[in-house]
Amino acid sequence: MEKMFLFIIIFIAYQDVIAQINNDLIINQMERISESNNEENDYSEIIEDYWNLTDNPVDINSDDIYQLIDLKLINIFQLENIKKYRKDYGDILFIEELYEIEGLDTISIEIIKPLICFQRESSSKIKLKDVLRYGKNKILLEIDQSLNKKEGYRDIEDSVFYMNPNSAYLGSPQRIYFRYNYTFRDKIEAGFVLEKDPGEYLFRHNINDSIRKLLGDRCYTSFDFFSFHAVAKDIKFIKTLAIGDYKLSMGQGLTMSSGIALTTNGGSLLRRNKKIIASKSANEAHYFRGIASTLKFKDLELTIFFSNKKSDANVVSYDSINGDILEISSLQQSGLHRTYNEISDRKSIQQQLYGLNLSYRISNFQIGYTLHKTDLSARLNQNDNIYKLFHFNGSSLVNQGVDFYYILEKVLLYGEIAMSDNKGLAGLIGVTILPTGYIEFNVLYRNYTKDYQCFYSNAYASGSKPRNEEGFYFGNIISIAPNCKLITNLDFNRSQWIKSSAYSPSDGYEFNTQLNYQANKNTLFFIEYRNKGKDKNTSNTEIYQKYLVKEKTNMIRFHATYSLSNDITLKNRVEYHFNKYEDGCHNSYLIYQDIIYAPPEKRYNLSFRYAIFDTEKGSIYTYENDVLHAFAVGGLTGKGVRTYLVGKVKLWEQLQLSSKIGFTFYDNKNEIGSGLETIYNNFRGDCKLQLIWSF
Repeated sequence: MEKMFLFIIIFIAYQDVIAQINNDLIINQMERISESNNEENDYSEIIEDYWNLTDNPVDINSDDIYQLIDLKLINIFQLENIKKYRKDYGDILFIEELYEIEGLDTISIEIIKPLICFQRESSSKIKLKDVLRYGKNKILLEIDQSLNKKEGYRDIEDSVFYMNPNSAYLGSPQRIYFRYNYTFRDKIEAGFVLEKDPGEYLFRHNINDSIRKLLGDRCYTSFDFFSFHAVAKDIKFIKTLAIGDYKLSMGQGLTMSSGIALTTNGGSLLRRNKKIIASKSANEAHYFRGIASTLKFKDLELTIFFSNKKSDANVVSYDSINGDILEISSLQQSGLHRTYNEISDRKSIQQQLYGLNLSYRISNFQIGYTLHKTDLSARLNQNDNIYKLFHFNGSSLVNQGVDFYYILEKVLLYGEIAMSDNKGLAGLIGVTILPTGYIEFNVLYRNYTKDYQCFYSNAYASGSKPRNEEGFYFGNIISIAPNCKLITNLDFNRSQWIKSSAYSPSDGYEFNTQLNYQANKNTLFFIEYRNKGKDKNTSNTEIYQKYLVKEKTNMIRFHATYSLSNDITLKNRVEYHFNKYEDGCHNSYLIYQDIIYAPPEKRYNLSFRYAIFDTEKGSIYTYENDVLHAFAVGGLTGKGVRTYLVGKVKLWEQLQLSSKIGFTFYDNKNEIGSGLETIYNNFRGDCKLQLIWSF
């Protein structure tokens, strides 16, 4: 499961509006999530939600302040304290007043400061002339590619290519991303996205006639991915209306939650989600296409939604008469269409969703009910392995669930129970206790049966999906001083049924503790220790019956961020991994130095990194600075050096240019990657160029 802790938008060197915010704690959590999942996650979906707040800061005196909870910028108790302060003293007019509110420490205030406003412009009736005159437009163009020639781009003869159409990529190595977005205050938003991934062709005439003939009607015309969205808010009793591509997020994520889930390290796992969100990222799987609306009647909200889109799938069989697809083995998530096989699976089935959510909220209590049905145009058959015995098989699936939360002074109780139409159940219940303003305790119990089935669930879990898992989560946050926090969390989990990595019932745990000290606005130190264990299949291939072995990983990390002057910021990190696998102990380390040059009065800034790493087994995941609207957490494997340079220059007030170039040099490799991604060299290079025009 993709899950994240985020307290703010990212990037210190590039966004002047948030340069003062400390983002190292967020970055640390991004790395932790990627390392837990052993993959480089796509964070583009959630990044856009934070950018919306920079363009349209939330009025702290309005009901829209709940957005800060949705994005894990503040917790539910801090929100209640803000509301209580406003009730006692009236609207908040100055940032200094936030320091007088119980539970809002210096770090929390610095986090939300650039994302809030005080008594913003009146939400009077929207006039067409104002929409046309005062709306904000943004155009973004981004091009990036590898500096190495990969195996998939080698030159081969057409006749050979025709006989082996999956032996090379059909397109060029560039990734091209174009986006237009229009906003009017926080009431109207519309835009579109075009994207071509590396290896995909841009125009149909770029590929030869024989391959076009082989692909037939699966040959797409231009950009591989196109997305459009339009959202309007607060039109009388219509709270939100979305047309085009959108995402849904309801309850605690068991019944309906598309996209990426946010969690906090040590904090409450409560989700108080916006139900409908415009989809503006280039993720080609985690979105719905159609229409959705939330209607508000006093304390009652009704959300209805309909989606009908074509989805990628691994095709198993066709109708011999009309050629219709009869059976698929899985729904694809990568969105890559570079080879004949990948294009053959592109948009191969129709995926339809419709349903509703009804919620009632009064004072500190909310309860909701969600019901939806998914129809596939072909039967999904996942019984290719015994561990998938209880996975969904069929062409129609109904899900329903009930969620709630209740706040009683210093205690928060929340939960959700969900059921699929095969009677599979999943439930979670959590409690957060705030005995004082600076101590927070959290407990969450979850029980997901092995036969719970849902396409759109991403509730808290140690696995990739909330199923076949029972566990407890314990977390606490202690503010030792206004600028010092101790964060600890412990998770126990077990699976009663087998998994792909464990062919018998298994269990696992994860312990994490972190001490953060923020000496001032520009100086942060933290030290972190992590211990994780899980049961995995033995790698012994000489036996018939697999048995489990306990795999243990340990990590200690020290990080420092400090400013030499108003222009120069330094970051240092040292981390060491000592892991115990079946074949023995393996150690790894990472050391890096960041130098960020960002003169406050200049139109440019630079960020440079030099890192050395040595991993005997597995990968070390580390955040990298990137261009605007991007976030990179890359995995370093083997032994070598990683270095990059990122720069931004504001050509004039409305136009800015960003670029990045990076190299990874390996001491122990002369061949990098595998398959069509293979690079026959001891280094890997990458570059990126981005242009943003705001008007």
